Amino acid sequence: MKMTIFSKLLLTILTTAFVVILFMMFFMNWSFRTGFADYQYRNDLERANRLTERLVEYWEEQHSWNALRLDRRNWSGLLAEIGEGRFARRAERFGEDHRGHNRQNNDQPPPPNQSLGGRLRLLDKSGAVIMGVPVLRPEEKTTNLAITVEQQTVGWLQIIQRPLITDQVAETFRQQQANNAYLIALFAVGLSLLIALIAARQFVRPVKRLMQGAKTLSEGHYSTQIPVSSSDELGDLAQRFNQLAESLQRHQELRAQWIADISHELRTPLAVLRSEIEALQDGIRSPTPERIRSLHAEVLSLGKLVDDLHQLSMSDAGELERSELEVLEVNEVLQDLIQSSSTRLASKGLRLESQLQPQPLCIQADYKSLRQVFANLLENSYRYTDTPGRVVLRSQQKGNKAVLIVQDSAPGVPDAALPRLFDRLFRVDKSRSRALGGSGLGLSICKNIVEGLGGQIYAQHSPLGGLAVYVEFPLADVNKHG
Repeated sequence: MKMTIFSKLLLTILTTAFVVILFMMFFMNWSFRTGFADYQYRNDLERANRLTERLVEYWEEQHSWNALRLDRRNWSGLLAEIGEGRFARRAERFGEDHRGHNRQNNDQPPPPNQSLGGRLRLLDKSGAVIMGVPVLRPEEKTTNLAITVEQQTVGWLQIIQRPLITDQVAETFRQQQANNAYLIALFAVGLSLLIALIAARQFVRPVKRLMQGAKTLSEGHYSTQIPVSSSDELGDLAQRFNQLAESLQRHQELRAQWIADISHELRTPLAVLRSEIEALQDGIRSPTPERIRSLHAEVLSLGKLVDDLHQLSMSDAGELERSELEVLEVNEVLQDLIQSSSTRLASKGLRLESQLQPQPLCIQADYKSLRQVFANLLENSYRYTDTPGRVVLRSQQKGNKAVLIVQDSAPGVPDAALPRLFDRLFRVDKSRSRALGGSGLGLSICKNIVEGLGGQIYAQHSPLGGLAVYVEFPLADVNKHG
């Protein structure tokens, strides 16, 4: 049988409460018994010590115990001084009855009275009984108090310890306390049940909301939101659930937009190719070298778009082909790129300037991926910078990071477009971008590569009037990597 969280939580709370109450009942009963016995013993001991002091004075006056042996009323008088006089006659009668009883048979004596007077024995220094019970029962325990005069022991006052609780009044009191404890325990169990029901219901309610939200989310309703009613772990879980739902909804919207943009990007060159080829087939246009070159350019543009899409999908899946990471000196990589790219940029009327710092900047990356990032950035400047213009490649150190900057001259980028430059297929001027042959995926590929290498990339306005792209990588520990 499947148990719900509500049943498990309720059972756990009730079991814990029941075990705790049982332990408390046992401990309270044991504590009462031992505590009451300890109280009785200390009370007996305090009164016996007073009697011992009085017996010391009696010895100093009589120099023997003979008066006590001859006249038991003296013993009664001493007991009366500690509040036990009414028991002296009982002890005396008990001693006489006991002696007669033992003469008739060898039975054990009956238990002494529970009062202190009935449990005191006066012994001389040799241990012979002067007053009190003549013979102890085997199970009885005693406490001996020495009667010392001038540093010599002249006798002993012996206390027979009473059983734990045998007195009827004490037993009645104990039973009454036990009954009260049972009632309290019963009330505690009922109260625990009520609290457990409320707590379990309160705990399970947000869990049920999460379950219902997960079911709704699995059905494709990404706008689902769960009310957050607490600041505990369940509240944090509900907030994470809402964030997940928002993320899924955003990705769903981006996916739909992505499919629409891809379809549009593919439709344009295909439409051009189709119209040109149909015109050639119908004899409207002749297959001149210029028209064939135009068709070839459209095919190359379409192939570039497909290649970029494939590369972007590979980077998203973490399957982009990379070499082993190594410690690279960034300025050397950028200097090689400047030498190979300056001629192409110059052919369009763009001057490529190097502003690399003289100190080496070492990062951990792979050469192929790092070169591709900055080749894409320079290609972006090549396509969208007006001529004549400037492109500057800078490097600098900022704290424990290497900052690499590619900036160009006009035209600039509107403020609203800056955060979206790295979105896929985003173009500031779509018609101009298509005319220049851009796929709208270059910066997205750069972002995936940079973040995959542990860096970050962002764009700002360039002081030259165009766009400045910043790439930051953590500096590598050269000593650690040799």
